[in-house]
Amino acid sequence: NIGTSEAWRMTLLANALTILALIPSSLASAYHVAGRPTAIHNSAMNGAALKHRSLTANAPRPSTITMMASSMPAVDMASLNDDDDMAFHEKTLAMAMSLELSGGATGDTKGAKGSFVGGLASAWGVLGVMYILASPIKRLLPIAVQPFASPSDLSALGWAFYAGWVAFMGYTEGYKAFQLKFCPMVVSRADTLNCDPADRPKGYFLHALLAPLYSMGLFHATKKRKIVSWSFIFGIGTIVALVKRLPYPWRSVIDGGVVLGLSWGATSVIAHYLRAVLFGKKPTADPCMPAV
Repeated sequence: NIGTSEAWRMTLLANALTILALIPSSLASAYHVAGRPTAIHNSAMNGAALKHRSLTANAPRPSTITMMASSMPAVDMASLNDDDDMAFHEKTLAMAMSLELSGGATGDTKGAKGSFVGGLASAWGVLGVMYILASPIKRLLPIAVQPFASPSDLSALGWAFYAGWVAFMGYTEGYKAFQLKFCPMVVSRADTLNCDPADRPKGYFLHALLAPLYSMGLFHATKKRKIVSWSFIFGIGTIVALVKRLPYPWRSVIDGGVVLGLSWGATSVIAHYLRAVLFGKKPTADPCMPAV
């Protein structure tokens, strides 16, 4: 059968070109750093994928390897690259096999998640929370730094308390509360707004409109999340009201710790968001969505 012979020749040629394309990646292993493929290696792998797809697309019928690939999952290239325990030549072989069996596919074939409107809603949610955290800093910072203009207003013990209080607030509020818990949850919840139009839940546009409050878990969240979030808001409001009644310089001391905590939170939430958008490393925090 002429058609069958031609298909097999095309398949063998594709396999040969795939192997040849891997030669530069083998040479690149000499320049490999910290277990991660170099640009030469990535270029070679991408070239193998393109050549394989272009040659097999015109074949009269799929090869045996291609038919096998239909029942095999594609290897996650990013996971392979990040696996520091796997030797470089093992990563190269695994990637090559993945390209061969998947016809050059390197990831999810369902397409990118989200939409333009969803991306805007997600960004609005994160940036709105950042603004909520950062806006009091402009008012509190001048008060917090007043003792530095007149150091004699605080005794040595007072300055020690100032330093200890700022360190305490930086660790408990900034690091443990904001960076490790609250901010990853905010970014995870904001990311749920960036969904496919077909998957948008009822009330989606209200959630998008009030994205900062939604991202903070003040509504459309589990009961526990709403209690924690509302308690957090009322707690901060109560502290601010009480601190206003303190005389100078103790108000400045307390405000110093609050400014550091809020600054840490505002920086952390935008850092988590940029890490997710630019590098695809989304927080693993539970978005605390309510049961449907």
